[in-house]
Amino acid sequence: MSAVNGEASNLTGQKLSKNDISFHLIGTIDELNSHLGLVKAMLSNDDAWQFTWQAACRFLERTQRNLMILMSHISDTSNEKYFFQQVEVIDLEKEIARLLENIPKQKKFSMPGKNIIEAQIQIARTIARRAERFFVAVNEKKVLCKNAGSYLNRLSDYLFFLSQQESLINVNFINQLTGI
Repeated sequence: MSAVNGEASNLTGQKLSKNDISFHLIGTIDELNSHLGLVKAMLSNDDAWQFTWQAACRFLERTQRNLMILMSHISDTSNEKYFFQQVEVIDLEKEIARLLENIPKQKKFSMPGKNIIEAQIQIARTIARRAERFFVAVNEKKVLCKNAGSYLNRLSDYLFFLSQQESLINVNFINQLTGI
């Protein structure tokens, strides 16, 4: 059967149904990667970020590369070049800690939509959560790299804190412009 008949091949050449949970996970990660690209483009055009956008964009680009590696890993679980290294999880944790230094503690739920970029980051965060759920489902069928699961888990937290930083930066920028 061909791709037209509902099958596609993974990186190993194995034919699977396009409805296979692995393809749902790969598709969700691809969707997340596209949303992160949009966030990156939006940040680089946001005057409120001034100089901080460069570091955020570099980190998002690294994240996008990691997501591409993860998609390859899901498609070929035995190829060690697609295994996630612990350093990627550690660096994500460090970036979360860096963001937390400037964000006040939350005492209530955060309502998305403070500005366009913050809302877009929140959309990416929810897609990361969906990818994590699909990761767990795929991992029940075939063993995936443990570090990749940890990375997806922490990625949604990173995106939450990035959205909070964006919200704060944008509010401070508006306050500077308006003198409030």
